[in-house]
Amino acid sequence: MSKFFCACTVLIAALFLSSSAFAQSPLEYQLILENPNAHFLRVNLSVPVNAKSSDFSLPAWAPGSYQIANYAKYVQDFSARDETNRSLAFEKIDKQTWRVNAAPGSKRLTISYRVFANILSDTESEFNEEHAQIFGPQVFMYAVDRKTSPVRLSIAPLHGWRIATGLEALNDSTFHAADYDSFIDAPLEIGNFSQVQFEHDGISFRLAVHGEADTSRIRDFARHLQRIVAEQMQMMGKPPFRHYVFIWHVDARAEYYGLEHLNSTSIGMPHRLGDLSSADDVASVYAGLTRQDIDLEYAAHEYFHLWNVKRIRPFALGPFDYTREVYTTGLWIAEGWTDYYGYLTLRRTGQWPEWKWLRLYANLLAEYRKHSGWKFRSASQASFDTWLWSYGSGEQGNLGRTFFSYYPHGNLLALCMDLRIRSERKNQCSLDEVMLALLQRFGLPKPGFTEAQFWQCVSDVTQLDWNDFRRQFVEGTEPLPVEQFLALAGIAVDTLSNAHAPYLGVSVKNQNNQAVIAEVAEASPAAQAGFEADDRLLACDDKALTFDNWQEVVQAKPVGTKISLLIARRDRIRKLEVTLAAQPAASFEFSISETATAEANTLRAQWWQPYAGRETK
Repeated sequence: MSKFFCACTVLIAALFLSSSAFAQSPLEYQLILENPNAHFLRVNLSVPVNAKSSDFSLPAWAPGSYQIANYAKYVQDFSARDETNRSLAFEKIDKQTWRVNAAPGSKRLTISYRVFANILSDTESEFNEEHAQIFGPQVFMYAVDRKTSPVRLSIAPLHGWRIATGLEALNDSTFHAADYDSFIDAPLEIGNFSQVQFEHDGISFRLAVHGEADTSRIRDFARHLQRIVAEQMQMMGKPPFRHYVFIWHVDARAEYYGLEHLNSTSIGMPHRLGDLSSADDVASVYAGLTRQDIDLEYAAHEYFHLWNVKRIRPFALGPFDYTREVYTTGLWIAEGWTDYYGYLTLRRTGQWPEWKWLRLYANLLAEYRKHSGWKFRSASQASFDTWLWSYGSGEQGNLGRTFFSYYPHGNLLALCMDLRIRSERKNQCSLDEVMLALLQRFGLPKPGFTEAQFWQCVSDVTQLDWNDFRRQFVEGTEPLPVEQFLALAGIAVDTLSNAHAPYLGVSVKNQNNQAVIAEVAEASPAAQAGFEADDRLLACDDKALTFDNWQEVVQAKPVGTKISLLIARRDRIRKLEVTLAAQPAASFEFSISETATAEANTLRAQWWQPYAGRETK
């Protein structure tokens, strides 16, 4: 890698494009990799003057990430000049918008500003001596009255670095896009990344990996991606582009992340590609799987987004209003169904053997049953309230108890819907056909579907009545009878619990070896007895409690025993009595039923077949 020195500004030569999109004058962006040690990027944006004043704004949120990020907080040193280099007056009119006043006779103005970029994630940017990861909504302002104008971007200085992006390239450092929406929907990885390229059905694919130098690992992982790409394209059809980019960050600092884009995705993992070590400590839903299984699941999920949400989307999600929250009840479809098809893709391609798929859904069902959030917010309401949740970040208030993610919830809904369709329609129809119909009826450039149009499409395709299912499980909070639907495919569900183990109903955190309640389970013995989060457990029946021994002391008591617990709450000592209940279902085990009917076995076999191998469509 070449070492960076001082920044320099590169003049953009005039480029003439044959595309009709460039009949109007493009907005000219310069991205200057200014100071890697201070993590500063400089952006220049040049536009024609067509009014006394022009407004420039930076998004408050990013498509695919439904939380207010307020990207303007990273901006400093804003200035504006015209084509004669005259300094132009400006004022900030809200938290994310700058208004520039044109001087008499000015024909073109250029704004300039710096962006601090030092966070590695799917929704922010990082710039240092190793690479630059550019996330468009955080970095590039838009001219408020010219969001539909074509865009041209020049990047400098590269110092031998190369660029991976879904943008159309004019040369090694210059790119264009049809409009602002498509421009910022293409992240850029700039650096000495490793890469592998492959083709499928006339489309070129590029896996660009930052942080992994072992090319054999990258080539092996690319072979996995090829199988994912082939299966999903076989089902959904050929996408409308010539190339697709998987941008992958391998970094011990990275949290697991992934975000979909029009013809690319940005994914981060804190482990190396091909890591076959246990994923038990990552999250409960991945218990029994490996870290490579997580890689594959993220890749299959984000690539399926190519159709579901990037082209099939709720009406409310486009055109984008970047200034405020945008509300939809359909994220259980956009994200939950994408989760479902990501898992199903890995089963259909054989990258997850039967037992892994069964194990993952057993974990997912346990997560659903343990959580109380879906009892308070339906799948559609959770979609609408996503702006409160903000992916679990920040102060959550009571959402830990009253919000269940539409990702697993929508996944289980898709599972149940697919099995119902396949069973009642004798495998002559499935959720696959619903997806294809949604694409045909509402896919871009069409404006997207309303809630009523979605359910009408499901009904038309499946020839089934969905009113009760919708009322009970999607807009209502009745528990999903997952076991009943799985039985249609010959899958048995065994409940794993110890009925002889006592249950208090609290999770406890360690504070200097003191046992402090982190959360009280809904309707648990502890909740009924009046325990609260942050209560400190002092003693049980005169036995002193610490973080190390509290479970041992409580679990020594038989089910049905009334115990006295001494607690400290807000600097006061209290005594609470609670009757221990039997341990509720903690986990599940899925297996292929030995007594399954031939019809159920046939349904399952066709369900898990690669799409190309299915006789019925």
